[in-house]
Amino acid sequence: MRFLKDGPTIPDNLLIARDEGRVVFFCGAGVSRARAGLLDFFGLANEVIRRLGVPTDNPACKTLNESREMDKRTGVSGLIPVDRIFGLLERYFLVRDIEGAVAAALHPAEDVDLSSHKILLDLATTPERKVRLVTTNFDRLFEACCDTLKVWQPPSLPDPSRHSEMDGIIHLHGYTNKDYTGAEGDGFILSSSQFGLAYLSDGWATQFFREVLNRYVVVFVGYTADDPPVHYLLEALNKKAGGLEGVYAFQSGLANEAAAKWLHKGVEAIPYAENNGHQALWETLALWAERAKAPDEWYRSIINLAKKGPQQLQPHERGQVVHVISTVEGARKFSESDDPPPAEWLCVFDPDRRYAKPGRTGTIR
Repeated sequence: MRFLKDGPTIPDNLLIARDEGRVVFFCGAGVSRARAGLLDFFGLANEVIRRLGVPTDNPACKTLNESREMDKRTGVSGLIPVDRIFGLLERYFLVRDIEGAVAAALHPAEDVDLSSHKILLDLATTPERKVRLVTTNFDRLFEACCDTLKVWQPPSLPDPSRHSEMDGIIHLHGYTNKDYTGAEGDGFILSSSQFGLAYLSDGWATQFFREVLNRYVVVFVGYTADDPPVHYLLEALNKKAGGLEGVYAFQSGLANEAAAKWLHKGVEAIPYAENNGHQALWETLALWAERAKAPDEWYRSIINLAKKGPQQLQPHERGQVVHVISTVEGARKFSESDDPPPAEWLCVFDPDRRYAKPGRTGTIR
């Protein structure tokens, strides 16, 4: 179903799973870049190098520059993982100094736009008012939206098998202290060695994700398929589990290209147009969040829309009506409406292209 004419198509089973409180949202750097203007992992490495005053002939600096050039030459990102650069920095600088530079680089402006974070928090809030949101970001912008939520970080993570524990903001890779001068608790997961411990040798992050997958549907927002967190999280799990189910990722680009980027990781891509600052994505997520906050109002609005009849609606609007009819709750509300929509909606219907009455075939453009 699409919330917008040119927006991404969100699978019906994902919409229903979210309504039932069975979805965990994993939020990456793209969430904090979108409107808050923070750095992605690559930009973070560049800023940390600048803040630490790393000489241009240092291996970390050379590797970062080579990574940029390889991206330009090949058009393929992630050939030199950014976590390797942080691993090289650990050879020359104290971890606490690196973490201090990371935290300072992520310090938000006083008037920072938190709207993208609020949207994700609304989507991650279940009908029972539990928040199921995991982030690999180090910033505290989700906490800035609501300072009453429980916050988790390694080594103290919730047990996904206990639904009552899966509630709050889970900083899987750690997070900054309140004044953005360093890391809270045990620090950040930044370098290749730290990722290796978390996902491979010790494997606590992989185990956590496996338990989440056993019980929930997962949606990645704000990641690319080549981001270090995705690389370690999914590929380590795929090798052990032999494939994934119930994992989605919003991905900019054409449908075939978006699907190809995630296919080998076992993830179903949800493609969308990248133009205008990922506008199609964020407007869609905002409308989805409105549905999440007030589902009854959303159902009523679609039922009222259906009263115009299928031939008077745009394809994405017809798709919304069909989505409502296809759910148990929606069909009940549809049938109990004081002013039921036209009986034409009971006909066989393909939401985007065709409208066919029983016994005959027709097309609506």
